Amino acid sequence: MCVLSLGCAAEKRSELVAMETEVPVITPTPVATAEPMCIVIEPNETNVPIAVAPALGTASPSPSPSPNPYAGLEVHFHESCEGFYYVKLTEELKERITGTSYPAEGSDSVSYDDLRYVHILYVDFQGTQHEGELIVNRVVAAEVMDIFYQLYMAGYPLASVRLVDDFDEPFDDSLSMAANNSSSFCYRFVSGTERLSWHAFGLAIDINPLMNPYIVGDHVSPAEGAEYVDRSNMRAGMIDENDLCYQLFISYGWKWGGDFKSSKDYQHFYKEVDL
Repeated sequence: MCVLSLGCAAEKRSELVAMETEVPVITPTPVATAEPMCIVIEPNETNVPIAVAPALGTASPSPSPSPNPYAGLEVHFHESCEGFYYVKLTEELKERITGTSYPAEGSDSVSYDDLRYVHILYVDFQGTQHEGELIVNRVVAAEVMDIFYQLYMAGYPLASVRLVDDFDEPFDDSLSMAANNSSSFCYRFVSGTERLSWHAFGLAIDINPLMNPYIVGDHVSPAEGAEYVDRSNMRAGMIDENDLCYQLFISYGWKWGGDFKSSKDYQHFYKEVDL
């Protein structure tokens, strides 16, 4: 395994799997943060990643070629940094999400094959690099990977990026939001309705949700985000039309809950796709 400086890619990537879709590059405005690094995964004989360093500056053991959770699956790497990639759900991932974010009885609306696991790197509010993971719909996997790559390159702070399943709250992401965790897939209904949310299709992503709460009338969700209702006091990680996160999602044709008329959902980006 090797660690390369920002902006570098492997000099020769030896016929790695091509991206499913081309991803345009938006050059973010540089910010004054510690220089991030790009962890590059050494491919094994099947051209799939076998390990990722847990954190920069931390010695990691030599990766073992077995077991390889992605054996036999195509792994799609970002063209500039192989710490960003997406892949179909493994059997282990299916087991991990079933009964929490995915129905145990299955779904006619969304199948495991409709979803992709996206591995990313991100920087938190202390400037520390972490690995993150999302599950999104296959039709947006490449662009989601690129959006988070550009956020990472700009040093955009994210408090946490974990699957909602880690919070052990079946078909609900309330605990995830209260933890300021950015997430996507959760098979749930729009609050107060019997209509599936865009999250149920992996076509919505909530960013720093505690700092960008959902507001309707006097109701604030998560409740812990009440201090962020006042959008005249904008701080890092809070989203408005001038924010890089907003600009990136909008450039890919996503819509923003901050534009809702009868409510405001500042955390919420979604993409309307005919499935």
